[in-house]
Amino acid sequence: MKKKYLVQDVISVMQEIAPPELALDYDTVGLMIGDTSSEVKKLVLALDISRESVAFAVKEKADMIVTHHPMFFHPVSRIDYSTPQGANIRTLIQNNISVFAAHTNLDRAKNGVNQALGETLDLVMPILLQDTEVGICGSVGNDSMKLFAYADMVKEKLGASGLILNTDQDKEVSRVFLQGGAFDEDVIPVLKQYRVDVVVTGEMKHHHMLELEDAGIAAIVAGHEVTERIVLPSLQEQLLRKLPNLAITVYEGHKW
Repeated sequence: MKKKYLVQDVISVMQEIAPPELALDYDTVGLMIGDTSSEVKKLVLALDISRESVAFAVKEKADMIVTHHPMFFHPVSRIDYSTPQGANIRTLIQNNISVFAAHTNLDRAKNGVNQALGETLDLVMPILLQDTEVGICGSVGNDSMKLFAYADMVKEKLGASGLILNTDQDKEVSRVFLQGGAFDEDVIPVLKQYRVDVVVTGEMKHHHMLELEDAGIAAIVAGHEVTERIVLPSLQEQLLRKLPNLAITVYEGHKW
């Protein structure tokens, strides 16, 4: 007999994968919409709650969406159906679709976003840098590579539509730091200490790109979404190991 899964069962496994205590103070993670006692026959994994991902979940007749970015970062004072957020809330509730978010806790989890990014980019000997949990450091391979060749590889493996670099010098790079999503500038002193050659991330402020360039560290900015969506297939595999009879579909979203 097929096991019956509830929203709470999915939440429990997600909390094993991405413990909520790993979330940063500003973050809002956990159940966004729904009832923990509702049955889940089909689950959708997505980066965001958007009109497209909600429509996909409705089409798939999903009972729950696990998303990376929280649906609510700030308190909601009104639900206006004429707004994109209000329309999404109405559609989700009308279709009895629960929403759960794992954000910075999934970034920082052992098998989370940065680990998936490292595996996608063939990071050699990945380690967590001392005094930081926002990314992983390793080697581009057994030998160094030219920066532009490495950037081309990053673009191809992530399926990025384009890249931003902070230098026009095709330097040799060996030690790389990876951080999916937005770059945390607090890690810059540690990158200097570890003599990192290149940073690969999703987005970075201009003045931080200049600061890295001044320190002799190249930056490859590939796009927030493409550096994070690579976690979804890994998350699907991890969930299926614990919930083997659950139908799980990945919403791939836009490729930009």
